[in-house]
Amino acid sequence: MSVSGCAYSISFVTPSTCARSTSASSAAVAIPAARRSATAASRSSPQVRIFAAKYRRAVLREPTVADLVAARRVVDRYLPRAPLERSPLLSADLGADIYLKIETFKPTRTFKVRGALNKIASLDDVARRRGVVAASAGSHAQGVAFAASALGAPATVIMPRGVSDTIVRVCQAYGAEVLLEGDVYDDTLALAHRIEQEQGKTLIHPYADPLVIAGQGTIGLEILDDLHDVELIIVAVGGGGLITGIALAVRSSRPTVEIVGVEPEGADAVGRSVRAGQPIVLEHPQSIADKLVAKSTEALNVTLATRYVDRFVTVTDNDLERASYEYLEALSLLVEPSGAAPLAAVRAGKVDPRGLRTVLVISGGNATPALIARIVAQREAAEAHA
Repeated sequence: MSVSGCAYSISFVTPSTCARSTSASSAAVAIPAARRSATAASRSSPQVRIFAAKYRRAVLREPTVADLVAARRVVDRYLPRAPLERSPLLSADLGADIYLKIETFKPTRTFKVRGALNKIASLDDVARRRGVVAASAGSHAQGVAFAASALGAPATVIMPRGVSDTIVRVCQAYGAEVLLEGDVYDDTLALAHRIEQEQGKTLIHPYADPLVIAGQGTIGLEILDDLHDVELIIVAVGGGGLITGIALAVRSSRPTVEIVGVEPEGADAVGRSVRAGQPIVLEHPQSIADKLVAKSTEALNVTLATRYVDRFVTVTDNDLERASYEYLEALSLLVEPSGAAPLAAVRAGKVDPRGLRTVLVISGGNATPALIARIVAQREAAEAHA
C-alpha cells in the first residue's frame, strides 16, 4: 500500500517533553534544595557505591537471542507494529534503496517503551506491587510510565528540572509519580538508586539492562522480518541501548549486515568508549539532540558495541537540524533532532548508502513546538539567502 503527500509517495512494507513545572495544576515534585544537597552528598557515600556495584553485577549480564525472542512476544502483545516504509524520494536522491523504520507512531512517540515493557513484564507479582523507578531526560520516563500503567505497577520517574511540562503531564497521565531532581541525568540516576535501595522499587535502567536492551532489539527483529535482504542499518546513539539491541538481533542471524551508530559531536560517549575499550566520561556533553546527550555508558554496552557495531560517526547540531527539517518539509514527518541523526549522517557524507538496501531508524518524535519553529525559521532563512 502507499500514501501520497506533497510531491512524493511512500510505500508501506508492513501493515499495520520535563521543564520545572510552573503551573499550579502540575503535581510534579521538585526536590527542595536542602534535600538535593543531601542527595548529591550521598552519591559518594559508601552505601550508595556498594549498592550501585550490586546493581551492576545484577543486571550487566549480556542479553541473549532467547531474551530477544521473549521480548518480541511482550512487545507484540502491548504495542502496534512500527512500520518500515520505503522512501522513493530519498532513494532516488541518495542513489540507494532507503527504508525508514518509524518509531514515532508508538504511544510515547519513541522506541523507549519497548525496553521498559520488556523489563517490567519480567518482574514477579511482589516486585510489581513494590513498583518501579526510572531516571530519564524525558523519553525513557514516558516509556516507563506507559509500561508500568499497562502492567499494573506503580511508577516513580525522576527527570532533571530542565525538561518540558508536556513530558511531565504525559507521565502523570499514565499514573506515574514525577520527581524533578538536579540539572543533568546523573543527578536523577543518583536519586533513582537511592529510591530503589530505600523503598525496594526496581530500577529500570535506560540503556544498560539486558532486558531493556533486548526490548529495544525487537526493532532489529522486525527489520529482518520485513526486509530480509537489508544491507545497512543506521542508528542514533545516546547511552547505547538501542544500537546494541538492534545490532545483537541483526548480527546474530545476518552477520554481514553493516551497523553504523551516529552520535552528536558534543556527546559521543559510546564511540569514544568503544575506541578506549572501556567506558569514558564526558565532562560537559551537549547537543541540540538532547535525547542523545549522555556523559558515559556502561561496560555492557561497550562490550556489545565492540562486538556487533561496525563503526560510529558524529554529526554537528547543524546537520541534525537540517535532517529534522528535511523530514518535516519533504516527507511530512515530525522527527526530533535525536531521531534524525541517521539521515543527518548520510547528508553530511559520514555514511555512504549508495547502492545499498538501507534502513534509517527514526527513533523519536518528541520535539517541542518551539524547537520545531526555530528549526523551520532557521532553515527557511538559510535557504532564502542561499
